[in-house]
Formats: sequence, structure tokens, C-alpha cells
Amino acid sequence: MTGFADISEMSPQLQLMIGTGSHLDPAELDPLIMLASLTVMQNAARAGLNNDALTTLSLLLMVWVRQLRDNPDNGGLVKTTAEDLADLSGWPVERVLTSLQALAPHILIDDLALFAEGDLEIGLAPLLQQDGAGCGDLLIRYWTAHYVMRMGPKLEAAEETVAGGLTRAKDLAGAGERVAGLKARWDAYRAQRDGLAHYTVYGASADLAAFVDEVSTLEGLHDAVVGLVDPASHGPLTFAQECGFPPCAKLQALAISAAELQLHPAEAKAALGRR
Repeated sequence: MTGFADISEMSPQLQLMIGTGSHLDPAELDPLIMLASLTVMQNAARAGLNNDALTTLSLLLMVWVRQLRDNPDNGGLVKTTAEDLADLSGWPVERVLTSLQALAPHILIDDLALFAEGDLEIGLAPLLQQDGAGCGDLLIRYWTAHYVMRMGPKLEAAEETVAGGLTRAKDLAGAGERVAGLKARWDAYRAQRDGLAHYTVYGASADLAAFVDEVSTLEGLHDAVVGLVDPASHGPLTFAQECGFPPCAKLQALAISAAELQLHPAEAKAALGRR
């Protein structure tokens, strides 16, 4: 496929999750890149590519993953040579070149003449599709669901800590005003969300920014109560320490929500009106 001005192009959703728009660190990013790579291989297999072409594509994906990690600006671009692929595969260069010709109709090629000689600059965008759309939507759904599911037990534990801590705090001398203020915040939190710990993946995905806001509210309550009632000798932990989530996870959730506002402003406005 030729005629594309930028063969490194990826969909906005893919850029958000694994490209220049992603906040994720390698531990969070790698599963998403793996899922995108699996989509590429599935699409290539559906297209009927032979075994040699699929093997070459798998090697190109290895190169792509490394280059994307090093420079997210690369997007769907892969730069390598047939000689390097021959070294990776153990094949003669001629066999690699033949497999690349089978792959050619399914990728973007910067220069056909150089491609034929084995000097490769190719784009994976045509294979980074799912059901006619960029697989970025799949990555967003996967990451969001996984984020909410991992957060659920942490929220339940934090709510128990706050409730138990406020009960214990009633007996603290001189802390009546502070405890009353925290109790008011706790009651307001519970009235607002009526049990955030039971927030569903579907509900959180529909308004991810609201979910993050409520998590932040609970985080503040948790840390305030723990700091009030737990002495240093008990080794108290903040909510962030208890959760073990990197800061990038919250930023990514907010970035996804912001992107939804831009892509679907009418739906987002309606959701805000229901809050």
C-alpha cells in the first residue's frame, strides 16, 4: 500500500494508549503493546498470509516493540533491513525478501524500490485494526476494565479503614472537632457514591473522570484518618502505598476521560448533567 504521506500513522486511540499520548510506565504499557501485536498477527492470519510471511511479521513486531518503547513518536513505523531479519530468523536474505513481498499488500511502504532491496521503512496501520476500526478501542476497554477491577478490592479495604478509624477516633482527647469534620466528609462521600467499592466496570467506564474523582476523595479521607489514629509504631501506610498503583495510572485514566470528551462531547455533556 502506498500513497500515504505518513506511514507511521496510528489512530488517536492507539496514540493515547501506546504512543505519544500515553502516560503509562513499561509495566502498564507492555501488555497493551502485546495486545496490539496479537491483533496484527490475527489480522495477518485472517488475510491468509503464508507461514514465512507470518514469521517475518512476528520479527518485524519484535523490532517495532523495541523501537516504539525507545521513541513513541515512531507510532506504527518499523525501520529495519532484510539482512537484520535474516540474522534474526536464520534464513537466507532471499527467503526474507520473498516473505516480505507476500506481506507487502497488507502494510504501508515508504519506498517500493528500497523495500524491494531490503531497506525497510514500513507502517503497520492496516494491520492495527479490529472490526474495521483501530484496535485502540480494544486497548482502552482492556486497560480501563483492568484498572477498575484492580482498584475495587483496594477501595473496599480503604472504606473499612476509614469507617473503623472514625469509630476509634471518637475516644481521642482533643480531637473532637477534627473527627467531626472527617465524619462529615465521610458521610458526604457515602451519600455521593453510595458505596464506591461496588462501582461496576461498566459504570466507571461510562464516567471515568468521576470514578477517579471519587477515588481521590476516598484517598484523602483514608490518609487523614490513618494519620490521626495510627501511631508510627504500627507502620501505617497511605492509600497510594496500600494500592501499589503507579501515579501514571491515574493520569492515564484522566487522559482517557479527556479524550472521550473530545470524541463524544454530546454524550459527555449528558453524563455530566446526570452527576
